[in-house]
Amino acid sequence: MAKVDFYKRYLYIIDRLKSVPCNFVDLQEYVISKFENSDKYIDYSPRTFDRDREDIESLFGISIEYDRKDRVYRIKDEIEDPSVSRMIEAFSIHQALKEGGKIAPSIHLESRKASGTHLINGLLYAIQNHLQINFTHTKFWDMKITQRTVKPIAIKEAQHRWYLIAQDTKNGEIRNFGLDRISELKISDIQLKRIPFDVEKHYQHAFGIETYELAQKVVLEFTWQQGNYIKSFPLHASQKIISDTEDALVVELYIHPTNDFTMELLKYGDQVEVLEPKQLRDAVKERISEMITIYN
Repeated sequence: MAKVDFYKRYLYIIDRLKSVPCNFVDLQEYVISKFENSDKYIDYSPRTFDRDREDIESLFGISIEYDRKDRVYRIKDEIEDPSVSRMIEAFSIHQALKEGGKIAPSIHLESRKASGTHLINGLLYAIQNHLQINFTHTKFWDMKITQRTVKPIAIKEAQHRWYLIAQDTKNGEIRNFGLDRISELKISDIQLKRIPFDVEKHYQHAFGIETYELAQKVVLEFTWQQGNYIKSFPLHASQKIISDTEDALVVELYIHPTNDFTMELLKYGDQVEVLEPKQLRDAVKERISEMITIYN
């Protein structure tokens, strides 16, 4: 069996057990059925499953345990690694599209795509090999074009856009650069020492990619209708529900209240009110006043 089929089998198992715990016979039938439409015959034995369980834990950090009481296998803990969750999600969608034959009219994909993603492979190579890179950067705010030489650290996704996190060799600052604003990328053969920078910690309170404002408590009140959407898809990982009534939902966040976040709040119009901090409340009021002026 080709290596890709092993990975497919691992992901079929994870996808199945993520949905519902089941006994080996049900899992065996599920896995075999997934390969029925291919030209490969698969005989899935308990011994093979035991090896797959070990591989799944080693590769993805996902532990599959046997519940003796209910006589079923289940995923032991919530899958916390976002990269693993996204991979499983992407695999599930990919398989649904493949198995569904023609995509239209059952599934309609978003036609808007982030630009700059073609740079990811090259940037990953430079990051993993600690190589210095050069590129042309266009600042969208004022269309200023600069030549940059940086030490790449990581790639981060934020608000459906991709960013390069890197140390600028000119001043030593850690900066983020939108991939859609990078052109003429050149990977040098200059090898550098690894830069100790905790990306997760630095951006843990960010909404998007901006961190220039101090992180602080933000309290928002949503109408009960909009509140249902906010509960099902939180604005930020720090979101906590303060009160949930028939009239309104009040949530608390701990974030950097930057321009990105102000723009997000304006999207909800009269469905949200900033209760605190006052500085953010005033900033939203000012934006609304400017909008009224435009439309008057």
